[in-house]
Amino acid sequence: MKNPIRALGRRLAGRRPDVDFPLLVFREFENSVNLIEDYDQIAGNFLGKIKEVCSVRRLILLIHDADSARFAPSAWAGLPDDESRAIFLPRNSRLVKWLKINETHLEIRRQAGVLEYLTRKETETLAALGIEICFPLMSMNRLIGILLVGAKDGGGPFTRTEMSFISSLLPQAGIALENALLFKEQRERLRRMSRADRLATIGELAAGAAHEIRNPLTAIKSTLQYLQSKHRDETSRKLLAAAIQETDRIDEIVSALLSFSRPTEIRKERHDLREILEEGLDLISFEARTHKVAVHREFPEAPLSIQGDKSQLKQLFLNIFLNALQAMPNGGEMKVEARRKEGQKAVVAVADTGEGIPEENLDRIFDPFFTTKKSGTGLGLSIGYNIAKSHRGEIEVKSRVGQGTTILISLPLY
Repeated sequence: MKNPIRALGRRLAGRRPDVDFPLLVFREFENSVNLIEDYDQIAGNFLGKIKEVCSVRRLILLIHDADSARFAPSAWAGLPDDESRAIFLPRNSRLVKWLKINETHLEIRRQAGVLEYLTRKETETLAALGIEICFPLMSMNRLIGILLVGAKDGGGPFTRTEMSFISSLLPQAGIALENALLFKEQRERLRRMSRADRLATIGELAAGAAHEIRNPLTAIKSTLQYLQSKHRDETSRKLLAAAIQETDRIDEIVSALLSFSRPTEIRKERHDLREILEEGLDLISFEARTHKVAVHREFPEAPLSIQGDKSQLKQLFLNIFLNALQAMPNGGEMKVEARRKEGQKAVVAVADTGEGIPEENLDRIFDPFFTTKKSGTGLGLSIGYNIAKSHRGEIEVKSRVGQGTTILISLPLY
């Protein structure tokens, strides 16, 4: 099978002597995708090559996210990071349908008839971003992404050579990006398996340690209470009261350890997940106002019926809501979205605009006692992880430093 990049390069080189540069960029990209397996590097290299040849002001690569059932930015150039959060296309949007069916690019200026087919929101979004062309990114006859191309630096139209250059990069980029995504997903599965094994081992150790701590702790507290009843000196009584208070705090930590290692028995009852989320958000509404955090809710009109323990699930979501608020000490936004997912599952996404989590800490946030906060036990997410698992669910975290964190909780529908 002929390589389309080399074939185009030969055609271009045969027409004009000044097209050796695009041909060189073709070959550089072709060589790079064979050596790189990291998704972010491939995506960045892909956009970089287009910008290098075509000198465009803005490039946005939208990739389909199965968890959110939408096409969301995964890489961009010429776009502020904070603006990228608001850009997405639902999987069933008209622009997505048009690109999927036609499998060709859409030129905004030349194909005004297509714009009439798009929704008003879609046309307004494209206009606000200054998008000139929308390219479908295909792999194995599937639309896996959309490339949004802005105006050129000089403001002129795209030449036939530039259009051919981008079109010929897309097939190889689509395969490379999908392979990188599959590799990333496989690596994430292995990470989840390793995490589950590690937490199971920690849980057994925690249960044993909790029992060993609780027995002498009870004796210590009883002794302190006896001494407090005998002392009349006010200073001594205050010191003893403080010591008793500290033993109670240790006992709370021990109880949390036991909850982590052995979750209480689940009372399996049918509930509407939307109601559980609403009740949890009501409980943190005062703290959200205190933190100057705006809370946005996006729930479906139809019920999301699940089977499980309402009190445990409420504890799971409360822990996640509170973590999101604490990540935004100077204010921000928290979005809570619930939706159905293919395969009879409900997905809850809790996204904040906080400082984000460093990549080296992402795999440790579910470990007991791991915390980057000045206060707290570091058991909230650990207990939440176990609650999700006991309900046959999954909990995952996506985060970038400076861009916020999104926690995804999937639960089987009733």
